[in-house]
Amino acid sequence: MDETTLRTLMDGALAGEPPIGPFPDKALRAAIKARRRRVFSAAGSMAAAAVIAVAIPVVAGPLGAPPASRQHPASTWPLSGSANVPPPDLSVLRWPTLAKDRPSVVKITGNAATACWRSFEATGFVISPQHVLTTAHAVAGMTTLRVYGTHNPLPAKVVLFDSDTDVAILYVPHLSAPPLRFTGPAPLGSDAVLGTYVVARASYPPEGRFQAVPARVGSQRSFKGPNIYHTGTVTRAIYTVRAVIKPSGTGGPLLAKNGRVYGMIFAGSTNSRDTGFALTASAVEPDVRHGARATTPVSTHGCPPPPTAASPSPAPQSPP
Repeated sequence: MDETTLRTLMDGALAGEPPIGPFPDKALRAAIKARRRRVFSAAGSMAAAAVIAVAIPVVAGPLGAPPASRQHPASTWPLSGSANVPPPDLSVLRWPTLAKDRPSVVKITGNAATACWRSFEATGFVISPQHVLTTAHAVAGMTTLRVYGTHNPLPAKVVLFDSDTDVAILYVPHLSAPPLRFTGPAPLGSDAVLGTYVVARASYPPEGRFQAVPARVGSQRSFKGPNIYHTGTVTRAIYTVRAVIKPSGTGGPLLAKNGRVYGMIFAGSTNSRDTGFALTASAVEPDVRHGARATTPVSTHGCPPPPTAASPSPAPQSPP
């Protein structure tokens, strides 16, 4: 607070006060002096507060973020609870954009090195020509990967592996499906569709069956939890989603009515069968930007820990 502002404040507070002159009433004179001391004391306090406000910057969220009092606290692992939004609207399954998006949603299968003793089925979706996005925990430790969709099975290789965010990108030569585009943020209560493949190991055809699952987007919040190997802690931006999430559905896109993608499903609730969690478009965007044109294989590291109640929705395990 500068001198001019302080003087203006004091002058306003003292407006209408009689001057302290040689009043014959000593009590009145004393009262005027006491009031002035209170005014000066209050002005000094405000000046000190102004100095502190200049010295200490305001800590705020990202541009456009709601006030701190309206923000959700960071979620912690394990992810549990319900989406706290109404049930999904079944009419979303009639969206015209689903037929257009369907070829871009694929099923992924893989086999790991002998030490992992596991194979898996998961979902992914095309994010750039010949590149598929899925979860890192699904492909961790995999040595052989194949992608299925509206085409013959195609070999794939991992070209980006982010064990912190739980994101992997596969390069799939000869994959002709068009890329899906991201959008967001999704307003609370938005209608959505989860694109996924149902587990179909014992069925024909072997690539399984595409399934559109009605969904409704709940809150967006920060999620603080371990990476897929439980060797470190990371904070991710996620949506809570009301939808039935199956293990083979992780990696699937959360689709908006315009055919674009709000985010990627990566886990199910530990205590609610109709609640899942999706990484937001903003959470996966850095990895998509770096891996959308990559063609050089990278390590899928070691096998993830055995599935527990505190792990992301696991891929099905094969016995040794």
